[in-house]
Amino acid sequence: MGKTENKETNSRLTENEAKISYLIKDIEDLSDIVAEQSRELEKLNKQVSFLIKKETERDDISGVVLGDKPPHW
Repeated sequence: MGKTENKETNSRLTENEAKISYLIKDIEDLSDIVAEQSRELEKLNKQVSFLIKKETERDDISGVVLGDKPPHW
């Protein structure tokens, strides 16, 4: 292997190492985003469950069943 081939190989290795480091950074950033979205979804699911529970309780008190048509229908 000549000096030219060695320089080309080193250049390609350096270029590939740089690409890999950028890809690793992108993966870490995406992982952080997914983790944040997961926390947000969990929070929203808890809120929706709470609201459904409260609505069900309200309907139980008023005697209205979800999906029932109002009396004037």
